[in-house]
Amino acid sequence: MIVSIIIFLLAIVTCFGMILFRAWEIRTKRLSSDHSGTPPHKVSFRHIEKSMLYLSKHIIQGIILVIVKYWFIGTTKLNKWLCKSWPKLYSLFNSDHDCSPTPPSFFQKTLKESKLKIRRIKEKVRRDHE
Repeated sequence: MIVSIIIFLLAIVTCFGMILFRAWEIRTKRLSSDHSGTPPHKVSFRHIEKSMLYLSKHIIQGIILVIVKYWFIGTTKLNKWLCKSWPKLYSLFNSDHDCSPTPPSFFQKTLKESKLKIRRIKEKVRRDHE
């Protein structure tokens, strides 16, 4: 956010600097007038319309993408906060996620490891005796 503000301020200062430099050139008659006899270029309404449609499309897309980005960030942070603060309430809404604040006990870990070891030994014996 700060970077975009700094870029915006630099762009404004640069624009004013360009205008002041051009005014100084005109005042001191340092401007070369090669195109003084030719009429100015006319810009058609269709060209302006195309440019405005192009700009409005990109502005609207940018706004929508920013809204969607912050919507997803907000819902993700809300889910994490709900999971941490109120795990029982969170489990009512999301039954597919296990959000227990306490890690499994030593006994539960031991049971899982034992089951895995038994399964490996069973497969090894089966392979050896085939």
